[in-house]
Amino acid sequence: MPFIAVNMNNDFDVANKIRYATQEQADARAREILAQFPSAQVYIAQVLKEYTAKVDITVADPAEPVEEQAPE
Repeated sequence: MPFIAVNMNNDFDVANKIRYATQEQADARAREILAQFPSAQVYIAQVLKEYTAKVDITVADPAEPVEEQAPE
């Protein structure tokens, strides 16, 4: 199972998305983050499941309006 090192102080850190094959590799990355940002809060997590979703968007011309007929 892959591991990740998550910098909780920076949600936009691209490094939060890198998967490491071993816990030791993730630990090394966590220590690098702490060396750069000593006040950071870093977690090492094991990825148990990963979810993805897909959205399809289609475009069509609008239908022509239907004229109402007067009641007889």
